[in-house]
Amino acid sequence: MYHTIANNDLIQIMSKEATKWNGIKQMLSRFGVSPSEAVYFGDDNDDIEPIKNCGLGVAVSNAIPSVLDVADRVIDSNDMDGVAKFIEENIL
Repeated sequence: MYHTIANNDLIQIMSKEATKWNGIKQMLSRFGVSPSEAVYFGDDNDDIEPIKNCGLGVAVSNAIPSVLDVADRVIDSNDMDGVAKFIEENIL
């Protein structure tokens, strides 16, 4: 088990095996996509590992500071449709 604290008020207690990165790795493998080809969007502690390990790690501007620090790109916040805009402008 491990825990993270976001914004000094949200404690997440999780299994070391049940991480977002472990789930992303399994999904990418299932579809034959290498992590270096993947884009990952995040805003919280449990997004740091996938952001660091995917080809492009993207943080929304309202992400916690530790996520902003490791992201390759910072986009508009969720409230400003940052992810949708990024996908529309860069992927579609």
